[in-house]
Amino acid sequence: DSSSFIWVIKHTADDYKTGGAYGERPPLPLHPSLTPAIDDFLDRWRPALVNEVENPSSPYLFLQPRTGNPMTPNSLYQIVSRCCYKYKQKKTNPHLLRDMIVTHVRKNADYSASEKELEALALFMGHSIRMQRESYDRRTLGQKVEPAIQLMKIVNSF
Repeated sequence: DSSSFIWVIKHTADDYKTGGAYGERPPLPLHPSLTPAIDDFLDRWRPALVNEVENPSSPYLFLQPRTGNPMTPNSLYQIVSRCCYKYKQKKTNPHLLRDMIVTHVRKNADYSASEKELEALALFMGHSIRMQRESYDRRTLGQKVEPAIQLMKIVNSF
């Protein structure tokens, strides 16, 4: 049953700029709902991108159309930027998506991520918890201090 299979993203230390400091990242399992779309892409579209003579079993999902070589970081950057603009009419890029993820996780009122979860997210994203706080967290000052205000209300109610 193919519905029990999921795709996983794997990064070696050479795949990202802080790889020297953090090494190979743990595998990132994709949501099972993506499996049919990835399988369809691999069966229907990817064969047209792969040069079966020169590179019959490329481990890369995204390949350059004419060469079959892995896409460059700049190519992926452009694709993400164009797709985000197409669907949301907002200029976005992969780095800004990182900001959005961290800000959303830290700002979400319905779920308060623990320090352990925030640290795990930072490591998963290939940076430190300090870098996450200083560079990727785009909450306003008011949003950042709101939990302290709520805590003081609770403390003062005793």
